[in-house]
Amino acid sequence: MGSAFVAVSDDATALYWNAAGLAQLERAEIQAQHAEQFGGTVNHDFITVGIPADLGTFGIGLVRLGVNGIRLSSLEDPSLPLGPGNRPVASGKAGTSDYTLTVGYGRAIRNHLSVGATLKLIWRNLDAGNGTGYGLDLGVHYVHHDTWRMGAVIKDVTGTRITFDSGARDRIQPSLNVGVAYLRPLQTLDGQILLSMSAVINEATSGAEDGQTIRSGLEYRHQRGLAARLGLEGDHFTAGAGLEPTDRIRVDIAFLENGDLDNTYRISASLFF
Repeated sequence: MGSAFVAVSDDATALYWNAAGLAQLERAEIQAQHAEQFGGTVNHDFITVGIPADLGTFGIGLVRLGVNGIRLSSLEDPSLPLGPGNRPVASGKAGTSDYTLTVGYGRAIRNHLSVGATLKLIWRNLDAGNGTGYGLDLGVHYVHHDTWRMGAVIKDVTGTRITFDSGARDRIQPSLNVGVAYLRPLQTLDGQILLSMSAVINEATSGAEDGQTIRSGLEYRHQRGLAARLGLEGDHFTAGAGLEPTDRIRVDIAFLENGDLDNTYRISASLFF
């Protein structure tokens, strides 16, 4: 759905999209995802659990983002300058990985209005050194007549700082994600349709991804559990499908087109209990 999910956030992944949406969970859910990003260059894994309780809904999740097999090179003779007789040669391989442990909470504070927060603990392992840090996300979610949904989340509210063992520091600037969604039953098609749109402000991106701030998505869900999805993440086309063979199991697949960095494929499975 083009990552236009901040106003929907109705499953365990609300821990990532908008923790206020955790309050919509009516039963416990565990979800695991795996993505081969940008032609398999980046591996992205995510497991999350959402557990409703009398005091609100609690969530915990772990994200791993890794790049393996980065080829390193050096000159044939490092003491001499680069030239026809002193060319770069392969000298080994390296990898990098980020781990983020997230703990979240969402609670309804009045009819159809909920708030939430997520605490993130980050471990960053680079070939040049290791770093640790923490961050905080705050979100709000509102449902109007079970039809309109609105959501907003401020990520890295305090400016997430990552400190490396070398003394160097990274800082992730705060960003804002706001969105709206519209849900309508389609009795003639025995299902419902969901339209969503969001805008991301001040999100850290690479130069190739600058300007991918507007996101939109469309989902049709049949009453028997089959779903079809389309979307745009900036100017990148997305598509996906979902299947619920029982009321306790759901499987989803997704595709993101990217002409510059190659395509991304994602699969996830959920268990409700």
